[in-house]
Amino acid sequence: MILQIVGYKNSGKTTLMAETVKFLKAQGYRVVTIKHHGHGSEDITLQAAEVDHMKHFEAGADQSIVQGHALRETVTRTTEQTLSHIIESAVTIDYDVLLVEGFKQADYDKVIIYRDEAELVSLSELSHVQYKLPFQKNTELSHFKKWLLTFIDRKKDESK
Repeated sequence: MILQIVGYKNSGKTTLMAETVKFLKAQGYRVVTIKHHGHGSEDITLQAAEVDHMKHFEAGADQSIVQGHALRETVTRTTEQTLSHIIESAVTIDYDVLLVEGFKQADYDKVIIYRDEAELVSLSELSHVQYKLPFQKNTELSHFKKWLLTFIDRKKDESK
């Protein structure tokens, strides 16, 4: 199941993503996340070039992979891609839930997170909106979590 969490900058998306991952892991789900770095022409910040695999990357490697005992990290030079392409080409493990932060225009089920009425109106025009969450720093998420479990169960039933 794929679920996007979308909203405008500083609306609480990353906080909601982290809380959702913790909640789903506590329920026993395998979770994958993807984040869209939607900050204009500014690119993501990579790990320091002093790390061996980043030395390879900085030297010009198109992809650099480092494998540890329990973790693997991959850095790849690529043009910006659609969410569907990223899911098809970059997600390499089995998952129960794939949570996506951003990619507003992608065609997957969405939770919108908003700070005010103007954002609610604008975000409500996106496709596949399933849940609307007004978010403040200490928003109570029990209703959202209950909805999420019901939504996951419904999606499982639909895929049978």
